[in-house]
Amino acid sequence: MIKKEKKDKEEKVDDEEEVEDEEEEEVDDDEEEKQLNSILDKKLDRLVKVMKETPSHTKAIGKEATTTKSIMEQDPFIRRIKPFVQLSDEMKSFVEGVKELAKTGTIRNKALQESDDTAGGFLVPEEFQNEVIRFATENAVVRPRARVFPMKTNTLTLPKLDQSNYKFAGIDIHWEGDEGEEKEESQPKFGRITLKLGKMIGLCPVSDDLLNDSVVNLANFLVSIFGEAIAYEEDKQFLVGNGMKKPLGVVNCGTPRARTGAGCIVYEDLKHMIEDLPAWANAGARWTLTRAALTEILDIKSGIYTGAAVDQTEGFPLFLPGFSIAAGIPKTILGYPYDLTDKLPAVGNKGDIILGDYSAYYIGDKGGLSVASSIHDRFRYDETTFRFVKRVDGQCALKNAFVVLDDA
Repeated sequence: MIKKEKKDKEEKVDDEEEVEDEEEEEVDDDEEEKQLNSILDKKLDRLVKVMKETPSHTKAIGKEATTTKSIMEQDPFIRRIKPFVQLSDEMKSFVEGVKELAKTGTIRNKALQESDDTAGGFLVPEEFQNEVIRFATENAVVRPRARVFPMKTNTLTLPKLDQSNYKFAGIDIHWEGDEGEEKEESQPKFGRITLKLGKMIGLCPVSDDLLNDSVVNLANFLVSIFGEAIAYEEDKQFLVGNGMKKPLGVVNCGTPRARTGAGCIVYEDLKHMIEDLPAWANAGARWTLTRAALTEILDIKSGIYTGAAVDQTEGFPLFLPGFSIAAGIPKTILGYPYDLTDKLPAVGNKGDIILGDYSAYYIGDKGGLSVASSIHDRFRYDETTFRFVKRVDGQCALKNAFVVLDDA
């Protein structure tokens, strides 16, 4: 009996030890599985990173692979600051050429140089130019809404419909009368618009410290400064240019509307501008004005009849932001959206406010952006001056698509 109890105890101990061994094996298996999963995750992360950093377009030349397309930032907000994540070989060569040109005044890579430019200028790659224009478009009033025509020569003549009599190109429509009645002939009236390229030249100093930075950072910086400069200057000329070797701006080619009161903007001005706008331009029409002009409009009051005239300095505001300040400034003026800019004249001068459809404004572009540099202009400041040149023109194709508030 005692032997049996002893045997049972020994078997129980053996069973408990086997259970512990099995539990230890299960723990070891779990740890091993976790380690394997960790290794796999790291490999996948490395693979994904390589896929993201490797250009999608490459071509093999022997044992080497040439990157033919830069990798662009996909996030639209980040892209405004740094559009390029990785550069193509052509872009790298361009940026290195910029550095070399800035330091020495010449570049060894003759492929980058223009054959007729003795000052050492060179054309930029198309993808760089596209990013500059995209940047300029996003920060402009006119270009993103106008019609843009690529130009191969310095002059481009385009036909346009004559809408000056508020009829569709001068065509009169008649209903057929009695049999045998003579029908009146009606032919469309056409006009011409001629775009003659002007040369836009900009100068930009860059610190030598920046030139020693990475090629990607320098490319992103150059895109932003060229884009900002082009966006501002060409947009200004599209609005107020006088047409003398530069675009003819809307202020000078639109339909003027006499101002009611001198040196200010009143409700009657806004009403008459809407009245002058033809119905066919109504759908795409928008206001363009300065912040000072917007403030002037927000100050317009309903007026009080004094027995002799209406005193418009009294009464309640016509353009209420809402029932509280928190409601903000309205996004439209009398139903039309508006764009704010500092490129228009001061309040009280011709063109301080415009109402029009910018699809009736034509822009001509020729060629790419060319760049040159000087190491002497800002030498004592440890800076290099870059000069960029762009050829462009613009003018109203349909004059009465724009109503411009004139002088009193």
